Amino acid sequence: MLDERLQRVSEFITGRKMLDIGSDHAYLPIEAVSRGIVQYAICGEVVKGPYESTVRNIERENMTDRIEARFGSGLEVAKPEDAVDTVTICGMGGPLIADILQSGFDHLGGFPRLVLQANTHTYPVRKVLVALGYEIIEETVIQDGHHFYEIIVAEEGRADYSETALTFGPILLDKREAAFIEKLQRELEHQQNIYESLKNNSSNTTRLDEVAATIHTLKGVLEQ
Repeated sequence: MLDERLQRVSEFITGRKMLDIGSDHAYLPIEAVSRGIVQYAICGEVVKGPYESTVRNIERENMTDRIEARFGSGLEVAKPEDAVDTVTICGMGGPLIADILQSGFDHLGGFPRLVLQANTHTYPVRKVLVALGYEIIEETVIQDGHHFYEIIVAEEGRADYSETALTFGPILLDKREAAFIEKLQRELEHQQNIYESLKNNSSNTTRLDEVAATIHTLKGVLEQ
């Protein structure tokens, strides 16, 4: 059984074959194959322990004929002839996801759907998607206690987003989901606390101005 975060990710997987990067136990591919969302899955893992756990879980579920584990860094585990339909990259920071896409995209040999779940800093993810020739077709925010997880779904296409859209998400800005608003409100409170602390304890006016600008932007988005 997947947690809410991965369950939501699974709803965006499409096609016959998927590639899951940073698979960590193969939970998502096992669920996708067992439910018939895809027929075949490839799991990529760069850390030895999680890779071995991925292999064990695939064997335990008797899915070695339908799920393949590969040891390697990012998209380098893929080959163009794999012809995957969906790539999932979940549970990482936005900058790492962006780096994985940018450095290894040529290994895919095409433009599969990308389902990306970032724990933090989604700006670089959206930036690299545009550079690679993708457009964002769906976004959502999952709240788990005090943590917020963004899911970005992208397909091949031309897109030109504003800096605000790259920062907060073009579809999230339009949908204004409750979890998205809550996330922004918490971030605003956090930045306001930083501002007060800097104002009282620091002479770094440059940093103070940066935080003030962030607060102004957050308020502007919340007041839309």
